[in-house]
Amino acid sequence: MVQDGGRKAALLIIFIALIVIAFFIVRDYIAVVLAAGVLAYILNWPFKKLSKLIKNRNIAGIIIVVVVVLGLAFLFYILAQAAIKEAFNLYLSIQKLDSYQVIDRFLTKIFGNVQITTEFSTAIQRGITSITNQFISQLGDAISNIPKILFQMFILMFVTFYFLKEGGKILASVKKVLPFKEQTSERFIERSKKITGATIYGMVIVGIIQGAVAGLGFYVFNAPSPLFFTILAMFLSILPFIGSWLVWAPVGLAMIAGGNSVNGILLIIFGLLVVGTIENIVRPLVVGRRGHINPALALIGMLGGLSLLGPIGLIIGPIILELLRMTVQTYKEKGFRKNGVKLSKKK
Repeated sequence: MVQDGGRKAALLIIFIALIVIAFFIVRDYIAVVLAAGVLAYILNWPFKKLSKLIKNRNIAGIIIVVVVVLGLAFLFYILAQAAIKEAFNLYLSIQKLDSYQVIDRFLTKIFGNVQITTEFSTAIQRGITSITNQFISQLGDAISNIPKILFQMFILMFVTFYFLKEGGKILASVKKVLPFKEQTSERFIERSKKITGATIYGMVIVGIIQGAVAGLGFYVFNAPSPLFFTILAMFLSILPFIGSWLVWAPVGLAMIAGGNSVNGILLIIFGLLVVGTIENIVRPLVVGRRGHINPALALIGMLGGLSLLGPIGLIIGPIILELLRMTVQTYKEKGFRKNGVKLSKKK
């Protein structure tokens, strides 16, 4: 009896040690694997249709992944070209123009008071310099991290292919591992799917709204090529952790550098106060309503998930908090034993 207890304790220690070691092995790729799961969820419908058409899940998965890779490569190639060109032109324009003098003249006309004008001018100048440096720094970091990004993209697509091909088996294994009866496990999985769909829907809707509001600013403040920048702002707003600020901030700075300082400053202020706040207000409401989850819980889950996991945390965060709420509710209503939890019987 003592030997059996010692063996069980040793087995438990080995199991815990393996879990800890496995965590340290995969921790740098947890976000990528979670992103692959979300991408596989999005691509599941076309994958099923293509699988039925060609009668081969492997080939269907490869075709889907290749199409996604080619589409993303083409899209980012165009965006990278435009971003590098605009950033270089903006940098040259700012170097040629004494923007401090332009802002100072503009504020003098508004306030008339030299002291107030100096204070406001200094604050705005610092803000513009900070935004410019941040934009150029992030662009430089993105270019220097291209090899790392490509490697992560390879892992993302490989795991996505595996999830597409073996998704049914993975879900079946998850149901067996969960300590609930089949009906309760199914409810947890369905809620996860619903919140995932609601979060993706919210990202698209909020991105379109945010881009449209930014477009309104482009038209009101006479920005160059307003239609093009509106479409670009919509696209970037849909992408997590990027946002429309990569459009309206450089455009505003370019307008200031080009001599249209009044409209350029107003566009940046409009972007900071109006466009920038839409995401944090509208997205939790859309996700909460679509996924039948408390908007406050959705907001906290998004912000916390973003801080912990990066962009994919916007989706995973609300799911984890909702599953925690469901677990607590399951226990609170009738207790685990009465509410479908599988408990081992003592012999």
